[in-house]
Amino acid sequence: MRGLVLYKCGKTELREVEKPVCGEKDIIIKVESAAICGGDVHFYNGSLDLGSYPIIMGHEFAGTIAEMGPKADSYWKIGDRVVSENTASVCGRCPSCEKGNFVNCASRRTLGCDEDGAFTQFVKIPGELLEVYKNCIFHLPDSIPMKVAPLLEPAANAYMAVVQEGRLLPGENVVVFGAGALGLFSAQIASIAGAANIIMVGMPSDESIRFECGKKLGATHTIVNSESVDIVSKIAEICGASGVALAIDAAGAPSVLKQAIEVVRNDGVIVRIGMNDKPYGYGLNEVNVKSVDIKGHMGYNTTSWRNIIALAASGKLNLESLVTHELPLTEIKKGFELLKDQSAIKVLIDPDR
Repeated sequence: MRGLVLYKCGKTELREVEKPVCGEKDIIIKVESAAICGGDVHFYNGSLDLGSYPIIMGHEFAGTIAEMGPKADSYWKIGDRVVSENTASVCGRCPSCEKGNFVNCASRRTLGCDEDGAFTQFVKIPGELLEVYKNCIFHLPDSIPMKVAPLLEPAANAYMAVVQEGRLLPGENVVVFGAGALGLFSAQIASIAGAANIIMVGMPSDESIRFECGKKLGATHTIVNSESVDIVSKIAEICGASGVALAIDAAGAPSVLKQAIEVVRNDGVIVRIGMNDKPYGYGLNEVNVKSVDIKGHMGYNTTSWRNIIALAASGKLNLESLVTHELPLTEIKKGFELLKDQSAIKVLIDPDR
């Protein structure tokens, strides 16, 4: 089989790779659909160094169970449609694991980042993981098309940020900084949760494609973040006395976090999804004065996944609108280039084409 191999920092190649061997407790998934994540683009560019190579990339995927070891969990059966949460291993013993927050396990390894991932035809889910973390894969209802099922992963991310960490109440106002997939899903989740105003703030390059998608998914206002626009005043004018209860930072730049602190109301919440390793560089007194809650975000938990799957199965969550391109595995590098120049939102990969 073929796979997209990251063989050193910023260097990828389609190569012949070995099909994973199924141990006595393992499950092998036939990858039917995968999606390129923004994090994958950083690995592709070399702006993030995984540190260990070679590795098959890809961590947003869905498929069918193709093979099971003789001692694999009998809850599953060959032919089951499944979507993966992309964990490869956890310790099962740390404080995060004991609370069920396996994504926060300090020893966690991830498919496509630490272990071979899904930009290929078959992926192994280790039996040792399934014993500790039974919900590392989920049944995929027939009502959710296999093709778009990989997008449940970023949607679960957004659900965790907006509902579970952001504690959004119906009727409250939300600002989403960043119009990538996580920003767009955050806007959609805020709409499903009943937000009154959903303000999406992005860059000039977001106007033609991403802002239009955001409006379709529930954003009530869009603002281009530029020096000529007084974002704080504009948002205050839209939200009035109720103010902004929740700000989602899906961009990550220090200047955006500063803006989020400025626009959120007293006792408001900021959830930081986006990442950037530059120093913050601003004072934090306003965080104290306004009693702002800044929450660092990483991933999701079983509640996020269970509920996002239910929303998609019921037709309340729109996955299809974020898909701008569908490519065979042989053209996957084209997908990365489309995401780099922001002419794509989500790119789906068919490993069999």
